[in-house]
Amino acid sequence: MGATPDELRAARLSRVPGVTIAEAAARFGVRATAVARARKLVPDLTLAELAVAALTERGVKRRGALGDLDGVARWLDYVNHDGSTAADVRALLATVPQLVEIGPKGWKAVGAWP
Repeated sequence: MGATPDELRAARLSRVPGVTIAEAAARFGVRATAVARARKLVPDLTLAELAVAALTERGVKRRGALGDLDGVARWLDYVNHDGSTAADVRALLATVPQLVEIGPKGWKAVGAWP
């Protein structure tokens, strides 16, 4: 039997550094064992998806200021040790327009994440 959409979403969320399987399961109202099984079905998150996760506070926040990009860059650098900058984050987010839209005054989530 396959995983449900909520189990798959929880599995993706659990791939964000710092998010446990139990936390992801609780957020989506599914069993932790189901999330652990579903993790085998979802790939590792791309750097762009990690940026979306950080920007949206793990899919909770739906909009914010462009200054948020600095914080995302610091977090990506912490996780990836890649020297990410706000400009790098902006470029990453441009690769996922189905998830986040960057405007002149801020950003907004346009798709569901995870």
